[in-house]
Amino acid sequence: MQLKWLEDFKISIIEKDFEKIERLLNEMPEIKSINDLKTSVALINEAKKLLAQEQNILRENMTKIQKSKKFLTQSSYKEENFSKSC
Repeated sequence: MQLKWLEDFKISIIEKDFEKIERLLNEMPEIKSINDLKTSVALINEAKKLLAQEQNILRENMTKIQKSKKFLTQSSYKEENFSKSC
């Protein structure tokens, strides 16, 4: 079970499959070997880095969307006022 879990966890990190990472973390077996424990810790740290990167990308995209929305709202307001003045 441990080896399969480790392999599945590695694959989920490579594939950036966050749902599978979460599921595997919730189903994490008891780890008895020191080497498997070290590998698990390294993989969990890698998953944390990957998640932090995705959060940063999402944050940047949200900021871009908010700026675009603000721009479009202001542009629409200016266009309405221009139309009324003509």
